[in-house]
Amino acid sequence: MNLLQDSLYWLTSGLLIPCIAFLLFMFIQSVMALGRQILVEKNHHSTIDHLTDKLRTNMNVNSTDFPFSPSCLQLQCINSVKALLDLTDIAYGSYLITQFETKSDKMMCRYSNLAKLGPITGLMGTLIPMGPALQGLAEGNIEQLASQMQIAFTTTVIGLIIGAIGFILYQINKRQVIKELALLDYLLDFKASKQ
Repeated sequence: MNLLQDSLYWLTSGLLIPCIAFLLFMFIQSVMALGRQILVEKNHHSTIDHLTDKLRTNMNVNSTDFPFSPSCLQLQCINSVKALLDLTDIAYGSYLITQFETKSDKMMCRYSNLAKLGPITGLMGTLIPMGPALQGLAEGNIEQLASQMQIAFTTTVIGLIIGAIGFILYQINKRQVIKELALLDYLLDFKASKQ
């Protein structure tokens, strides 16, 4: 029985370093994604709004009539709009919208994964050092207890920060994708009504 317990203890203790490394990797990813959202996507909503207003006033346009911002993270929407403006085959337009939905879903999965995996990994980083911390407490080794508790609390906080950033980015981009899908559906319906 002791062999089994020792094996489990060493197995879980060995997961602490990969857990911390994965937390650091996800933290860097979440901060970079947040920076992109703040810096790069600032003009994206105004570009889509400008495009929608221009299309409502003049549907006799083609893709060369619009100055598309090259800084948009969601260039697939702009490319889909261009393709739909020059569209002659309605069935292909439905295919383009489905392709846009698939690419958007892939992007949204990144944010969803951050929102879910951040707290899960943080909890693992909290629970793994609790064993050595309790062992240090039982032996009266306050120094070991303090260092293990510091690791436990730090990984919890980092995991929650990652989860919060992922959740916020998911919500922001979900609204953006819905707005873009509405524009693409509007374009396709208009093209279908003219044929």
